[in-house]
Amino acid sequence: MALEQDDVETHIPVDEDDDDSAYGDDVLSDTTSIASTIYRHRFENGRRYHKYQEGSYWGPNDDLQNDQLDIAHHMLRVLLNGKLYLSPVQDPQMVLDVGTGTGIWAIDFADEHPEAEVVGVDLSPIQPEFVPPNCKFEVDDINAPWTYPENYFDMVHVRCMFGSIDDWPNFYREVFDHLKPGGWIETLEMDIQFKADDGTCPPDHIQTIWSKTFIEAGELRGKTFRNAFQAKQWITDAGFEEVVQHRWKLPSGPWSSDPKLKELGNWNFLHCYQGAEGWGLFLLTNVLKWSLDEARVFIAKFRNSLKEKKTHSYFEVVHVHARKPFSRPPGDAKP
Repeated sequence: MALEQDDVETHIPVDEDDDDSAYGDDVLSDTTSIASTIYRHRFENGRRYHKYQEGSYWGPNDDLQNDQLDIAHHMLRVLLNGKLYLSPVQDPQMVLDVGTGTGIWAIDFADEHPEAEVVGVDLSPIQPEFVPPNCKFEVDDINAPWTYPENYFDMVHVRCMFGSIDDWPNFYREVFDHLKPGGWIETLEMDIQFKADDGTCPPDHIQTIWSKTFIEAGELRGKTFRNAFQAKQWITDAGFEEVVQHRWKLPSGPWSSDPKLKELGNWNFLHCYQGAEGWGLFLLTNVLKWSLDEARVFIAKFRNSLKEKKTHSYFEVVHVHARKPFSRPPGDAKP
């Protein structure tokens, strides 16, 4: 199902037999020591957010949003055919998970690779207390200068950091510098632009407007949401080699006749429906200065649109993995 860049316009088959007008309730139902001040969260509009580096990240860190993160993790494992990563890393000893969230990827990787030490870093201390002995979590801002030694990690995993990075080219240079020679970067990003190949998600559709609104908010914050399609070039420019890109179309609901895409659509429906309020509230009210009532109405319209079976929308997922050369080319100085 991986799509090379020039094949991305392949159409997703639509399940014509599923002729109900909307999706129903069946789909909806379907450590290191850290200073105590870091543990204090802030609350806004009924949602909980990180306190450390307040406002750096736009999403909540409460149980509702954390469940959505774990739904996304499962969905993306289905997309990758059950795998946690695609890069051909061999016997990793030190692994970094950037923006670890609930820590679920780091924990799964640590379970699969007991020989590796896995470090998950995030702004929020929301990870479980009981984790594999080879897994630990740290609270830090990945946009700040890295404190890890250079040439330290065998693998750096980066997933769904859209809207969170100040300077993507510099970020990938940091990853490059802190990987061991021969180490691998593994990155997966969602492009947040909803679209449809059959015209069912036109420019005036709420999902199209939703995407454009988030893109505008990201640009105002100086942290773009449109990083997915540029990742391959930025990673190449940072000095990586053996750069491999995969692209997939991820349906927003179970409207496809393809069994795997239908399953992914079910998971993505839950992912978007449950995540929408948390994604929207901070950006709409703090960045775009909407009223809380305006934000809630907009979010409700978006969530209702996800139930429309006539809307065959999707967004794209871009995966890139690449290797740091075993030695720098002669005369290639760090920027």
